[in-house]
Amino acid sequence: MIPLLSMIPKVLAYITREGKHTKELLVFRHQQHPEAGVQVPGGTVEDGEDLVAGLWREVEEETGLTHLKLTGQIAKAEFHAHWRDEWQERNVFHLEAPSDLPDSWVHVVSAGVEDKGLTFVFAWLPLAQAEQELQWGQGQWLNMI
Repeated sequence: MIPLLSMIPKVLAYITREGKHTKELLVFRHQQHPEAGVQVPGGTVEDGEDLVAGLWREVEEETGLTHLKLTGQIAKAEFHAHWRDEWQERNVFHLEAPSDLPDSWVHVVSAGVEDKGLTFVFAWLPLAQAEQELQWGQGQWLNMI
């Protein structure tokens, strides 16, 4: 087990909506960094911030969305981010979005230290497809929705 002091607290947001034929997951690609692949919104919980506050902040910063329904936390797991050589505590939450959101959009991140100024291209994928395409192990808890 990794000592808690060296564990970086992270949140991941599984934002779903009812699609035309199946439940869909909100994913994005970095316009400036296509090599980063397909991801879900999330990020680092700030010092003194609780997990849910960090989740809402990251979701709004990265997607621009504010009117979502939090259904709950579905997973908590240790993850080694080898490209940063750091251990993360991933806290995965499920949120529901209205079905009338656009099928895709572009959002420029306007806050945050790491992501400010980045352009994210959002789209909805069926859960099974998202599980296959998500990078960095982000799809491993989709079966818990």
